[in-house]
Amino acid sequence: MKNIIKVSVLSALLVGLTVDVSAQQQNRRAQNQAKGDCQGQMMNRADRQGQNHQRMMTRLNLTEDQKTQIEEIHLNGQKGMIPLRNNIQEKNAQLRTLKMSDDYDSAAVNTLIEEIGELRTAMMAMRTGHQEQIRKVLTEEQRIKFDTMQQMRGAKQQGPRMNKNNRGNRPSF
Repeated sequence: MKNIIKVSVLSALLVGLTVDVSAQQQNRRAQNQAKGDCQGQMMNRADRQGQNHQRMMTRLNLTEDQKTQIEEIHLNGQKGMIPLRNNIQEKNAQLRTLKMSDDYDSAAVNTLIEEIGELRTAMMAMRTGHQEQIRKVLTEEQRIKFDTMQQMRGAKQQGPRMNKNNRGNRPSF
């Protein structure tokens, strides 16, 4: 009988420690996200964009002349996006500051939100213009592949993103 009690107490203690360690790991992840590891996020975005660009270049079976032209379009596009992305990051930081201020100014918050929206619209227009420039360089067969890749990319971005950090529609308090 004493052995059964010892085993039960030991099991309960083991479960308690496991839950505690798991909660600490989740807390650490949440703290790291709250700090907003912006530099890491920007590096991941740049890596993904570079990979997507290389994948596109490979799948389209481009000539050397096409590769040169598309690389130039891509480079000019990236140069044009940098100031817009920086401006959006600055405005997001200002927005966070305003939203957490003791004297909340809804007019200033709404103005910043509209400015961020305008910058995102400008980015989308710029991206669309670059895609159109790329399409002009491609043959009809390559254009079909390119358009299909763009549709697949858009579908991935619009679809639900369920991962360990996004658990449905629960608020993230």
